[in-house]
This record gives sequence, structure tokens and C-alpha cells, in this order.
Amino acid sequence: MKKVINGVEYMSERFELSFKNKEVRMWFYLAVPAFIIGCIFIFYGEQKYQYIPLSVLVIAWTIFYIWRFFYRRKQKK
Repeated sequence: MKKVINGVEYMSERFELSFKNKEVRMWFYLAVPAFIIGCIFIFYGEQKYQYIPLSVLVIAWTIFYIWRFFYRRKQKK
């Protein structure tokens, strides 16, 4: 539900930052393992493979935002 105040639309729903929120759960399911895998590569990997932790994080964020796009699109219908 949107409120219109002085010609500006505001969302009346608040974002719930708890594990009841499916988006927060999915972010933790992807971010925590990506962080752990990235740390393992940083501390135990060779110097020439230091791009791997960044690529793991980018892949995790990309998967999350693609999932979020389709999840929110499904919620609107």
C-alpha cells in the first residue's frame, strides 16, 4: 500500500529484519557460505588465485538479486 504525500509516493510497509522474512533468510543462506569460502581461499589459497574470493562473492550476490527479482515479481501478482 502506497501513501502519496505532496505528490511523492511512500511505501507504508516496513522492512522486517528477522528470520521470518524470506529475503533475509535467503541472504544469510548465500552470504555466510560465500564469506566462509572466500576466507578459506584468502588464507589457504595461493597468491595467484586471489581473484577467487571476489568472484565467489559476486556470484552469490548475483544469485541473490536474481532470486529477489523473481520473488518480488511473484509477490506482486
